[in-house]
Amino acid sequence: MSTHDDHVQRWIKALTTDTEAAVDLYADDLVYDDHADRDHVLSTAITKTELAPRLAPFANSDSANGVGIHRFDVFESFSLAGTGGNPAVVIRWQWTGQDLETYRGVPTGGKTLTTQGITWHQLDADGKIARETTYWNDTPVLQELGLPIITPEYWVEGFDPSTLAGS
Repeated sequence: MSTHDDHVQRWIKALTTDTEAAVDLYADDLVYDDHADRDHVLSTAITKTELAPRLAPFANSDSANGVGIHRFDVFESFSLAGTGGNPAVVIRWQWTGQDLETYRGVPTGGKTLTTQGITWHQLDADGKIARETTYWNDTPVLQELGLPIITPEYWVEGFDPSTLAGS
């Protein structure tokens, strides 16, 4: 198993079982960006104390508290040359959440939800995560929950953008 595989397995296991162990995988001086498409972006340096509550829901084990039970399955991961000679690791994953009261504030109606995403970790010289950028594909989940999100096939010949609501 390669070093990046070891990193990915440690991260996934800690993320879903032990928040303290997950936070320990991060450098003290870290940058965390967990949904660059939100109205506000967390792409600034934060402390481990600020990071812990963002990661904690993923390690929840109480199916009755509404926080949900979370599982991440890794499709693939690979290393890239990072900054300062330190590697970066890219992780493509699938998330499954069950027993969630809400997803992004939308009631789930008891549905088990699944989506895919990608996480990029820039590691420091000690192998700690110095920067994380994660993108979730929220659109199919929000559509499943009944939000009227239009996903037109822009590439289809003859597509007319004026047919979109609000155009």
